[in-house]
Amino acid sequence: MSMVLCLAKMPHPLAERIKADPELLFQVWNEAEATDAGVAALDPERDKLLEDYLGLARIVEANPGRYPWLEKALHGTGVEVDYDYGYGPGFVITALEAAQIVEGLAGEGWWRAGEPIVAIDHAIAAFYASASRDGHTVIGWIS
Repeated sequence: MSMVLCLAKMPHPLAERIKADPELLFQVWNEAEATDAGVAALDPERDKLLEDYLGLARIVEANPGRYPWLEKALHGTGVEVDYDYGYGPGFVITALEAAQIVEGLAGEGWWRAGEPIVAIDHAIAAFYASASRDGHTVIGWIS
């Protein structure tokens, strides 16, 4: 079985449209034609990230409470998108929360800005760092 963490970063107004109309997520992940101009403007290389979820989720589950920032990176901070895209509802992370997650992940020893990106946790942290730097909202889910 495979589970994938799906993250997409975008300007806040687009994130708000997706929260109001979660069906736009199909356009984000090319499962429907991108008729929304904001969705069509997303760069697949820069604005979307797909990474293996299970390995990191097992670490969180095996160490309850030890990695709260990794848990937030994988599951959000509480704001959800009212749509079940696979394994539960999607989540929304603001640019400020993304910065907090990056700082928290560094404190937990996962990745620090400027270090090479050589592992899944590094790629996730770097994605949140770029969202924070760009002032973008992240919408994520597990599929």
